[in-house]
Amino acid sequence: MSLQLMKERIKHSGSSSREEMIIDGQNLLKEELEHDSSYSPTMYFWNPVLECDDRPARVRIYNRKYSSLNGNYQQFLTTYDNPLKIGEYLHDTKDDTYWLVYNSFNVNDIHYEGKMIQCNYLLKWQLSNGEIIQRFANIVSASKYDVGESGNSTLVLSSNNYTVLIGYCEEGFELESKRVFIDMKPTNPKKVFKITRSDDVLYNSGNIGSLLSFIADKTEFNPDKDNQELRICDYINPSSPLPPTPPTPNETTDLSAVISGDSELQIGFSNTYAVSFTDKKTGSSVDWNMVDFIWNIVSDFDIEQSVTENGIELFIENEDLTDEYFKLQVIVNEVVLSEKIISISRIV
Repeated sequence: MSLQLMKERIKHSGSSSREEMIIDGQNLLKEELEHDSSYSPTMYFWNPVLECDDRPARVRIYNRKYSSLNGNYQQFLTTYDNPLKIGEYLHDTKDDTYWLVYNSFNVNDIHYEGKMIQCNYLLKWQLSNGEIIQRFANIVSASKYDVGESGNSTLVLSSNNYTVLIGYCEEGFELESKRVFIDMKPTNPKKVFKITRSDDVLYNSGNIGSLLSFIADKTEFNPDKDNQELRICDYINPSSPLPPTPPTPNETTDLSAVISGDSELQIGFSNTYAVSFTDKKTGSSVDWNMVDFIWNIVSDFDIEQSVTENGIELFIENEDLTDEYFKLQVIVNEVVLSEKIISISRIV
């Protein structure tokens, strides 16, 4: 035992043998942390607001691997007085990579260890006040998740869905329902996704930090609204005067909805249905993006369905269901706003 460590032990002896063992473990790790070959002197805490390195992270890095769940990841160990909290960003200056703390555990009050995942995209969006925000994100395939749309039957998933993880921040709450570029092309990006589901509870760990999780669903590029140079969808120029915002109608009392599509679904062939909304007071149409609605099917049998924007595609192949019928509904705030009865037939 070194003289310095012995002095620390005398100074901080615990009130019990258990406390003394914990203090010994903490001091020993502090003393030896940087002497291990896994210690990473090039890792720094990253400040996402100021967009600069904050301070040395003082961590050991080991077990670097790849998984389909989070992409590239690595495990870490750090001293008890220097915890890495979930949702914090780190910058490895050695290879200029950015990492997001995915989980972190207090191990017997001696040290913290956990897992960090590599960020593979710089996500940008615009706040309602015109400010442009960017955060490093971990983006992977979301084929194992639903896309945030509801139904009571089999859901046909698209390969064009991503799950997006960023560190917890107040600005992240404005991401829900926004359209964003997720495109690695350095110029003229056109791959646009809509954030269809957010989750601020799933990765919440209280005082040890939190992540924000989103599902991004492929949508269409709009050349009239999407700024490719700034990589901001539905861009609003802060210097331009904003048009007056019309009063938002009450979704359950001031809105009416109409489901368009064939009232007969033939076995072996798919039908697509769409919903449109109207303000009852003014008679003007209401953008479906402004309405928090879900599709619902009332039936005693399974119907394959695929939801895209304001439409839903339905398909049945079981010929035993000939002459049966089901209900297709649009629900807002647990109220059925529109309903369509659809019969099942087959080609004779």
